Amino acid sequence: MATFHAELTRKGPGILLRDLERGKDKQITALKQLVEAVDPNVLLLTKVDFDLERRTARALGAVLGYEYTFTHAPNSMIPTAVDLDGDGRTGDRQTWARYAGEGGMLLLSKHPIKLKFHLNDLLWEDVEGAKMPLDRDSNAYPSTQARTLQKLVSQGLWVVEIQAEDTKPVTLALFQNQTPVFDGPEDLNGLRNRAQLVLLSAVMKGTYGDFPKERFVLMGNANLDPNKGEGDRSAIADLLEDKRVQDVKPESELGGIATAFWEKAGAHRVSYILPSAEWLVGQANVVWPETGPLRTAVEKASRHRMIWMDITQP
Repeated sequence: MATFHAELTRKGPGILLRDLERGKDKQITALKQLVEAVDPNVLLLTKVDFDLERRTARALGAVLGYEYTFTHAPNSMIPTAVDLDGDGRTGDRQTWARYAGEGGMLLLSKHPIKLKFHLNDLLWEDVEGAKMPLDRDSNAYPSTQARTLQKLVSQGLWVVEIQAEDTKPVTLALFQNQTPVFDGPEDLNGLRNRAQLVLLSAVMKGTYGDFPKERFVLMGNANLDPNKGEGDRSAIADLLEDKRVQDVKPESELGGIATAFWEKAGAHRVSYILPSAEWLVGQANVVWPETGPLRTAVEKASRHRMIWMDITQP
């Protein structure tokens, strides 16, 4: 299985679908080369544009060679009448986006996919232990009205089952978290990122729906490095140290355990695959080879790097 923050967004809705149908887009060609080289049975792509008819999902699945696709409307689809980010302008979506559906999630699989539940509609204020932002006078920020409407999940948190032939189903908890930057002293985005990681722990406890004690995998983009960068690094460190999961720290030839490379910010580990503790993990890598055409494809596909992992039952 694999996950990749694909950065498959465009300047407006429908343009990614157009690029897929034309078949000449260099980023999509590079992504196809990357996927063919790794050939995962299950692939979670984060930051992929969404449309209500799922045409983009089906087109991308066909290009990459996957029979089964699953996607769900991200919270960038959901408008409100209030100011949710404190900039004084009303009409914000439930997560920041230039247009409806920008930057959602897409699950591709060679085996059937079944949605167990999702938490896209969960209000931030309803999550136990999830601290919310306050202004300098200790009032709800940006407003009490915003607090009663603000959903916690940015783009998605889904719990799905993958059913391969002749085996028990595997449960995946899939996520794409808020970036913990681009806010003010109230730390709205940083606190939201932290709360989304707290939510993953609650999901494993079975707080929000039926979740197994074994045969599960957490997979997605946490948007947080445990050792550097902005945000509450202890939040991701707590998740990585949770005894219910194992962190095998996949590495690449060029970047070590880092999964994203920005010119100004440098290398960070922000995407993760965390299998439950009983899985036997075989090979596990971040894809960024030192030389060859695959390196070129990797660097054209995204500023992020794909993680893949082989897991089997003991």
